[in-house]
Amino acid sequence: MKTTLLNLFIFLLFSSSAIAQTTFAPLEEIDPNTGNEPFEIESGDLDGDGNIDLVMATFDFGGSIDYIKWYKNDGSGNFTIQPTISSSVTYIDGLDVADIDGQFGDDIIISSQNQNKVVCFLSDGAGGFGPEISIDNMLFAPGQVKSGDINLDGNMDVIVASFSEFKTVWYEGDGTGSFASEQVIQIDGGGIDTSYYVDVADYDGDTDLDVLVGIYKFPAPQRLEIYYNQYIESGSTAVSWIKDTQTVDNTLSRINDIGFADVNNDGQLDVISVDLSSGDVTWYNKIKNGTSTPTVISDASIISTPAVARVMDIDGDALNDVIVTDFGIADDAIIWFKGNSNASPDATPTTIVDNSKQMHDITFGDFDTDTDTDIAFVSNNTDTVDWLENNLITLGVENFTVEGLKIYPNPAENILNIKTDRNEILNLTILDVVGKEVIQTSLESTTRIDVSKLEAGIYLIKFDGFETTHKFIKN
Repeated sequence: MKTTLLNLFIFLLFSSSAIAQTTFAPLEEIDPNTGNEPFEIESGDLDGDGNIDLVMATFDFGGSIDYIKWYKNDGSGNFTIQPTISSSVTYIDGLDVADIDGQFGDDIIISSQNQNKVVCFLSDGAGGFGPEISIDNMLFAPGQVKSGDINLDGNMDVIVASFSEFKTVWYEGDGTGSFASEQVIQIDGGGIDTSYYVDVADYDGDTDLDVLVGIYKFPAPQRLEIYYNQYIESGSTAVSWIKDTQTVDNTLSRINDIGFADVNNDGQLDVISVDLSSGDVTWYNKIKNGTSTPTVISDASIISTPAVARVMDIDGDALNDVIVTDFGIADDAIIWFKGNSNASPDATPTTIVDNSKQMHDITFGDFDTDTDTDIAFVSNNTDTVDWLENNLITLGVENFTVEGLKIYPNPAENILNIKTDRNEILNLTILDVVGKEVIQTSLESTTRIDVSKLEAGIYLIKFDGFETTHKFIKN
């Protein structure tokens, strides 16, 4: 009897753990009315409860009120709109999430283009945020904002591009929510070339963070430059910057997004850009102080006005994929290109969602705690925040035969969630590897089962009235 059951468990483990095709559930609306022109969205654990929440900011060009709003996640992908963080910061052009003060949860960093300031809001430990704290209130027309530990002191710093001052700067954080005065990364002394987009990563692999800058020039072309942090090279506590001797790209028409990412999955970072005018989404195999080889991933024949491109593994094969969104309404709203090892992504994209929403910005996270990567986004023309649940089946997550049933996280350590869209109550039994009943309960909509006292191993879930059983792994 024991041998037969054990063989059944082994069969179930390997027959149901194969990676299936990545699909997404229908769009779920989080906020039906964000305020005019939602522009930025980021994700992070904003209240320190272990679940990934969302924060959104609007840029109502010509309006007088903008909003910074956040959405609390219960860990199952159920978001609730929280009290508005601010309606006094306007023309919000930059948004980032980071733990600035080392307590309570992730904090929020904002730049205001017309108020000429960079500010932060600290998570207050009570499920909300404190008042606006100034990082700089005299930086003219700040654009994109990023965070990272520039001087490797363990504290989070802030990096900002300034459109009207033709420079990119960083602010040293002290770990309590306060910041020192600006320090310049790059500046155009002629006042012609103006920075607007930035990204931060250790591009040259020396453990300190480098900066990618998207630089506007009027008239075009616009260009991408890399500035290398010399903190490690200096052998001291001083931060200085050296520009790569060769520009990444100086042929762009209208930069709308840039980033560091390992696009070709060779273990080294590359550069990616989105050109709103040409429609090209391009990645660059750039050698430090050497050649930059561009490869177009998506062109105007696929999405004529792309908004953003993000690089991450969404199909669970341990290879980065490329996700592209549409700024307009004519093309597929979100598509993805499957990543390959040591090569460019596939040439033919797969549609994630096709609708008339303008996906100006997106963010990613495991919002429903089922181990795969979901997508949340702001829809610029409908003034909404929405999310898409990734239905990927990965190792340890079964292909369930009960319609509308979801079991997560799998493996589980303390709490096992079971979610169904069926109306009736389902009675269930959890069996151990020798067929012994260890838990009996009933399921209504979403049920949380405490499995913390179970020994590590493989268990079966059996629903009354159904012959099929479903596996989960207890860590």
